[in-house]
Amino acid sequence: MGYRKAPRRIDISLAGHAEYGDVRATARGMNLADYLALMGYTEGPEVTSKSGITRQLERFADSLISWNIEEEDGTPTPATRAEFFGLDESLALALATDWIERLGGKVDAPLDSNSPSGGPSPEASIPMAPLSSHPLPTAVPA
Repeated sequence: MGYRKAPRRIDISLAGHAEYGDVRATARGMNLADYLALMGYTEGPEVTSKSGITRQLERFADSLISWNIEEEDGTPTPATRAEFFGLDESLALALATDWIERLGGKVDAPLDSNSPSGGPSPEASIPMAPLSSHPLPTAVPA
């Protein structure tokens, strides 16, 4: 039995955001070809005369499945394209940015217990000074 392909659902959380920390949403993922086109890495149906950010916001709005946003009276706000574009611009951008980052692989999960915990990179400890001051040989091999 193999892996069954299914559209990925992306959980979006603004946890830690000073103003919108309780906002959560779920949106659809996308296949690699659509992702590369959306990000502007390839030519594709996403590439139009619209700016990259406009295409990304529209694609996010069309990918929304649900969210926990409510109206002032406490009634749920439908997770629709029209409602998304009716949000405060900083909330809309925060949601879409988290979605884009998660499409690219961002995760909230802590590192596994056997992870090296992100120790210093070896490049930082490799000396960059010349190892010796011996001149290069000038003889030509026979």
